[in-house]
Amino acid sequence: MIERKSYCILSFKNECAAAESYEKLNGSFCLKGETKVLYLSYLEKFPTNMIDLKESPKVWPSGLKLKENFISEEEEEKLLDLTVSDPQTLQLKHRTVKHYGFEFKYGSNKVDRNPLPNAIPEEMEPIIKKFVELGITRPNQLTVNHYAPGQGIPLHTDTHSSFEDGIISISLCSDIVMDFMSNDDGRRVSIVLPRRSCLIISQESRYSWSHGITPRKYDVTQAADNGLTVIRRENRTSLTFRKVRTSKCDCTFSRWCDSQLEDSADLSEKTADNIERKHVFHVYDEIASHFSETRHSPWPNVKAFIKSFPVGSLLLDIGCGNGKYLTCSQSLFSIGTDRSKQLLNVCRKRGYQVVNADCRASPFRDDIADAAICIAVIHHLATEDRRLQTLQDISRILRKGGRALVYVWAKEQEIGTRKSTYLLQKKSNVSRAEICPAPETYSEAVLPVHVNRTDFKHADVLVPWSLNSKESTGTDTPTYFRFYHVFKEGELDNLCSKISNISIRRSYYDQGNWCIEFEKE
Repeated sequence: MIERKSYCILSFKNECAAAESYEKLNGSFCLKGETKVLYLSYLEKFPTNMIDLKESPKVWPSGLKLKENFISEEEEEKLLDLTVSDPQTLQLKHRTVKHYGFEFKYGSNKVDRNPLPNAIPEEMEPIIKKFVELGITRPNQLTVNHYAPGQGIPLHTDTHSSFEDGIISISLCSDIVMDFMSNDDGRRVSIVLPRRSCLIISQESRYSWSHGITPRKYDVTQAADNGLTVIRRENRTSLTFRKVRTSKCDCTFSRWCDSQLEDSADLSEKTADNIERKHVFHVYDEIASHFSETRHSPWPNVKAFIKSFPVGSLLLDIGCGNGKYLTCSQSLFSIGTDRSKQLLNVCRKRGYQVVNADCRASPFRDDIADAAICIAVIHHLATEDRRLQTLQDISRILRKGGRALVYVWAKEQEIGTRKSTYLLQKKSNVSRAEICPAPETYSEAVLPVHVNRTDFKHADVLVPWSLNSKESTGTDTPTYFRFYHVFKEGELDNLCSKISNISIRRSYYDQGNWCIEFEKE
């Protein structure tokens, strides 16, 4: 059977019934409303890994409650009239959406704390009173989603710092199957949300599970006779009520809580050393060849900076990696440094001038360089002091009037409506990335593992790097975790302002990176 495909297994009373069905249906039958033909095939044995939808509340995550027939047909009709007729809806890829009170920011799963002019309509007060009677905090934010058959929403966890406990979803117009996945171990639960029901997501289900709706036109559900049946999806409207948080979240699910992990870790020098050795130096030596294959095109603004220097200038590339910037200008004398011996070997095979050195203490004399670049390096350093030491050392080696360009990874991967290249790049191995590994715990901090191609939720994170198969020596493709400190807007400027003998010439954002060009005075 082909992986990642959907199948329906039919069992017949005897061989004659199976043969007759095969002859009549194979290649000539379509489901109602569909144009794709179905094909049948005999199985030698029944698969053992089929989905079992016979779930019960016992296997649901704690805090997840379903109230069937929460509203009447008359109330449903009033809610639909109120929301469907609203022309101010936003068209997203998978659905249309409308916000009341505050805007929910898809992508980051956070809230825009600037109040919207349109609050939750007064007509919904009878429904809100029902929430309060159940002990749920009165909501002040509402998101209305309109789904057509085949549309869905990716698995996500509403950010802890944005909303209080207790997220409420009311289903209108049709039933739907909602998927839940544990962020801790990847366990999955699929739950049928009946029309006019109310789903309450709180406690564990709110804070450490993700929820979403798979985009498809049919759902497999449990039938009345304890078997399985297929139901066709219809147009559906969901009302999601939330309460915007006004203080930091102090939930007990700290490993997934951005309020408790959002600040930079306060690490000792010993711990910082251990993190950098394990999650920077060791990783880059292990992935050097694969990493080099993915780093071949110089970034245009860096290349332009290098080409702005006159013939004979000395360029020092601090943290040169595979040396892709060392040949941007043949009229300069260029030298690179790096801590990774394997990346330096790549450089030497290409004939580049390189030396093994820590970016915090390069082996060059004072006031020697006309130009210096440090591209995507200091975000691998685990403390602010170590990042500052690198910038101070770059200042040391520059001659008076010499200029440096520094790039760091930005925490903000979406400016306005424009996403960075990192977010737009095609996701690979999606099924592997769905289960987020557990954070790494140190005595002073917890380092969460970032989910690739998504917005950053924390400042200090471990970012996965999956080695390609030809670089792997075993049957499984290994995944390594690189340490990153992602910079907030203005953070790099503040760091440079602590160095007395430089002046900032330019500060800008470039494809998911904060960048600074400074000059030594």
